[in-house]
Amino acid sequence: MSNVHSLTAKDSKAEIRKTDVVMQINTLIEAGRVVAAHLAQEISVAPSTLSQVLNGQYKANTTQVVKKLDNWLRMREQREANPNLDPGFVLTPTANLVMDNLSYAQITQAIVVIIGASGVGKSRALEEYQRSNNNVWKVIASPSRSSLTELLYEIAMELGMAQAPRTKGPLARVIRQRLKGSEGLIIVDEADHLDYPTLEELRILQEETGIGMALVGNNKVYTQLTGGRRNEDYARLFSRIAKKLSINKTKQADVRAIAKAWNLQHDAEISLMIQISEKPGGLRLLSKTLKLAAMFAKGAAITEALLRTAFNELETNE
Repeated sequence: MSNVHSLTAKDSKAEIRKTDVVMQINTLIEAGRVVAAHLAQEISVAPSTLSQVLNGQYKANTTQVVKKLDNWLRMREQREANPNLDPGFVLTPTANLVMDNLSYAQITQAIVVIIGASGVGKSRALEEYQRSNNNVWKVIASPSRSSLTELLYEIAMELGMAQAPRTKGPLARVIRQRLKGSEGLIIVDEADHLDYPTLEELRILQEETGIGMALVGNNKVYTQLTGGRRNEDYARLFSRIAKKLSINKTKQADVRAIAKAWNLQHDAEISLMIQISEKPGGLRLLSKTLKLAAMFAKGAAITEALLRTAFNELETNE
């Protein structure tokens, strides 16, 4: 009998929590503070399933969905308890330079190459340019997306062509048709993963469609474009490069712009930020440090001591 009572009490507690979770989520949605479709994506549940659970119409067991919603609510509470003062994208001098080159490529329908060390702010500038301009499509090359067919398919997906063919000939043709007259820009990040035939196909795609193109990555990109030397085999590709931007290290002016955006004005904090930016990972490491320091600060000002504590913790984890 005691086991029955214990099980009933446990079930009752779970049902009360389920009701509370569902009520909190519905309140957030009704207040316009949460979009149901976004929430479904964040907890990896079909929108229709979420809707049925929230409306009490789900026929199957709701335990797993409610657990996901409960975890989501707890994470939301933690974020609100630890306000992140991250100003988001900062238009640093380097970011401005990257975006100017992207604009040049799109306006003049040319190929630009942007190369540099990791963590100098290239990727954030690419994302901001895409967000701020029409007909800008960005793909990221990788070991699994370095072959001609795979990269073309990535471009097709970015163009919204979900039913694109999976063989390179037909795939290239439908992409060309989609891009002609678009006056757009294709950005290929991590382009150092691409081999010569794939780069050559991109050159032909750019010429035939009249779009702009930006090849972005580390210094290997430039080596790939020249074959290590300006020989005849690579002349057609190399001669199509209109501009090359090389960013070899983080700039103090970028760090000062970031410090200003974070409302850090004292020499001690800025000096430490510059030191952090000179470590491997550069501005990426600095961004992580600032975000962790902001969590430690809990809404108060970020101090040099908090920055150092955050950096030391991240360095230890590395």
